[in-house]
Amino acid sequence: MATPDKKQIQTSDQHGTTQVKGTLKYDYVTVVGSYHINAWTDFRENYGNKMSFINQGVGQLKTYSTIKKGAADKTFFLLFVAEYDPKMRATLRKLVVNTYNAEYLEIDSAAELVAFINKRVEEKREIKQLDIFAHGVVFNIEFGYEIEGKDASYRFGPAQAGQLQPDAFALGANIFSYACRTGLGVDETALVSEGQEHYELSLAQKLAEATGATIHAYPRRSLYDQTYGSDADRDRLEGAKARIASDKRASLAFEVKQASYQRRLAAHRLSEKNNAAELPDEKAPIRPKDLATGEDKTLSMHAKSRSDNEKLMRFPLDDFGAVGKVRSGNTPLGPPKQQLKFKKGQPAQP
Repeated sequence: MATPDKKQIQTSDQHGTTQVKGTLKYDYVTVVGSYHINAWTDFRENYGNKMSFINQGVGQLKTYSTIKKGAADKTFFLLFVAEYDPKMRATLRKLVVNTYNAEYLEIDSAAELVAFINKRVEEKREIKQLDIFAHGVVFNIEFGYEIEGKDASYRFGPAQAGQLQPDAFALGANIFSYACRTGLGVDETALVSEGQEHYELSLAQKLAEATGATIHAYPRRSLYDQTYGSDADRDRLEGAKARIASDKRASLAFEVKQASYQRRLAAHRLSEKNNAAELPDEKAPIRPKDLATGEDKTLSMHAKSRSDNEKLMRFPLDDFGAVGKVRSGNTPLGPPKQQLKFKKGQPAQP
């Protein structure tokens, strides 16, 4: 709820208490937009970019598991379905439900998203955090960017923000938009002069005024280019795989040596009738240290998941989510290269 209901109860002529009503049933919601790719990319079956919103959303589910507090808290994964393959969606549903214990919902319009949010009031629940992974332009989040027949119905702008019920959001709720330029209030693509950002006109500020939540939004374009890791991550991946394979071979060799040593040691102790006897001139083999680092193992784990799913259904769904987070782009110049915070009745803050 954006503004808690309060009631003064007199306990004496001098003192009073304040009751704050709250549901204490919080929802954590990830919303993933559709991703259109051109015919040539589709022909080549290069679906890495197409899956970037989804893989970021899956990663967000992991984050929710670290911040949820109450037993009544729920996690939701909402997917705008246009141009997403049915087989992939079925696999994604199983991952979301079985691995991340979240509810999976498919939606087909911005109106359905508004209805889902407002239904929290009817169900006596409140959204504690909402994360949006989608395309964006100034004044609008584009859940169906360049998708024929969906661009209008998938568009979330000031009109949709104004339809949101503030009581659907918990006190202290946060909304994170990873769509481009949600925090900018002037439609410029290259350069915004200082003082001309008009943050007060941005969709982020409209959302803050409508919901009472704190909105975190980029005034610049946002980049999903590190969804599968940074350039350095990708450069080291083959080396990481090689180190992991080397560690596996070394571990297997150690196990063979260890088993042989234990057999000979047991036989020696039996012949000596001494359970504490050691083999003469021989020490127990020492397990070799791993060459692969934790980062190597993480990168390889993500890559294997994407590869396995790509073989299964053509799409590189990452069961563990994105490797790298969404980051600020370079344009338009002028606004800060970071997410800004927008609150009701207040100017935007870093």
